[in-house]
Amino acid sequence: MITTIIFDMNGVITDDEEIHEFATKRVFKEIGVDITSDIYRKYCLGRTDISAFKDLFEIFKVKNQDLESLIADKSLIYQDLIRGNLKVYPGVISLIKNLYQYYTLALTSSSTFEEVHTVVNKLGIANLFQVIVTSRDVKHGKPHPEPYFLTAKELNVRCEECLVIEDSGNGVLAAKSAGMKCVAIPNTEIRANLVKADQIIETYSSLTNTFIRNI
Repeated sequence: MITTIIFDMNGVITDDEEIHEFATKRVFKEIGVDITSDIYRKYCLGRTDISAFKDLFEIFKVKNQDLESLIADKSLIYQDLIRGNLKVYPGVISLIKNLYQYYTLALTSSSTFEEVHTVVNKLGIANLFQVIVTSRDVKHGKPHPEPYFLTAKELNVRCEECLVIEDSGNGVLAAKSAGMKCVAIPNTEIRANLVKADQIIETYSSLTNTFIRNI
């Protein structure tokens, strides 16, 4: 039986992938590296900045640059941009508030601690999540299952009691590798990249208690 629902953030709650992409492209451009949209989607979507940026450093043979400083610069650009331009997907905030009445909720994001807490505080939803896991809490980001294993451990629940809501192929793989149920919504990826999820939905109104009980 599902007792716990775990939300991803970017692409599930916040419609901000373009802002992450812009910030990433900007910091790499400043060090002479051109990141195309295809490269961003291949290496960054659904992953922690540290994992993605390490891969990009290797691919583009980046030398004499500090990885953590570049991530910090990217995070500051992101936080500055969302302060006046943070969009959320239709129906997701009301869904979170409704599910909070019936389930334990958690948030498991590949974003930095600073980015996540800027978002949840701006949206006024921080108190609805019993546990919030960010990239700083794990050694291995999605698609590795560690973020979801840690979330279940912090909540003191079994993985099989958890339902994850994801939007990326990497996130789906992480959830399923952790032994959790997963519902995917194609906000940022095509359906073909989400087929390993237990269910794919088109709108948040589909996530009724009856739907959840039957997963």
